[in-house]
Amino acid sequence: MVKLTPEQQKEFVGAEPAAFEPVKGGWGRKGATTVFLKSVKRSSLQAALAAAWCNRAPRALAREFESRL
Repeated sequence: MVKLTPEQQKEFVGAEPAAFEPVKGGWGRKGATTVFLKSVKRSSLQAALAAAWCNRAPRALAREFESRL
């Protein structure tokens, strides 16, 4: 499970519906997203993990990380 913004969740689910799915219930509506490891592409998993980390990391650290991508 990764915690994305609802907008990010829509992008990931739309791009790879077999690999990403909103968690059922209220948590899913807020961005909690199930990742099916057997179906997800490595690059998509890395992108989802990076997005989730940047969403929760201190802003300065997230900006520094994003600048290296």
